[in-house]
Amino acid sequence: YYDDLSESKLRGLYDDDTVFSFYSKSGDKPLPGKGPGEKIPNDKIKEYTKLASIPQWRKKLSDYWVEPFLLDDHKWSSVEHFYQASKFKRMNPDFYLSFSLDYGKELGKDPAIAKAAGSKDAKHNGTLLRPLDVQIDPDFFGTRDNEAKSKARKAKFTQSEDLKNLLLATKTAKLVHQQKGKKPIVFDDL
Repeated sequence: YYDDLSESKLRGLYDDDTVFSFYSKSGDKPLPGKGPGEKIPNDKIKEYTKLASIPQWRKKLSDYWVEPFLLDDHKWSSVEHFYQASKFKRMNPDFYLSFSLDYGKELGKDPAIAKAAGSKDAKHNGTLLRPLDVQIDPDFFGTRDNEAKSKARKAKFTQSEDLKNLLLATKTAKLVHQQKGKKPIVFDDL
C-alpha cells in the first residue's frame, strides 16, 4: 500500500485513471491511453489529441531519447548519458567527461553504449568500454543516483521547447516506464 504513496501521488500531480506507458522503443500507435499497460477514461480521450499528434511522443519521454542539453557546464546527448557519467564524477572525473558530447567520442552519442559503459561488467557486444581500474563511485547509489536522473530530466524538458510542450501535453496522466521482466517505474519527477 505505502509503495503507491509517492510524493507526486500525495501531491495530486497525476491521475491514476489515466496512465501512459513508454520505453525507448515505443511506437506512435495506438492513441494515448490505448497502448500496452495504458488506460484512459473515454471522456478524457479528446483531451489528449495534441499529444497524439506529436511524432514519437512515447520514445521522447524515455531517458534514451537523444536530444542534447547542457548540465554541469557540459553537453549531454541524453538523460542516460548524464546518469551513467555521474557514476564516475567524484573518483574518475575524466571518465565522467567521456560520456559528454564535449569529449567527441562514440560513448557520448549512443545511450545503449553509455549504459553498457556504466554497467558492472562495462561491456557492449563483448567489448570492454571502461578501464578495469575505473570503478563506480562507492557513494553513488542511494541519493546521488536519483538526483542525477532528476537533474538530467529537468534539463532535458526545460531546455527544449518541443519536449517541454510534449510533457505539458501529457497533462495529469501517470507516466510509467516499462522495463522488460521488471515492474514498471512511475516517472514521478516528470
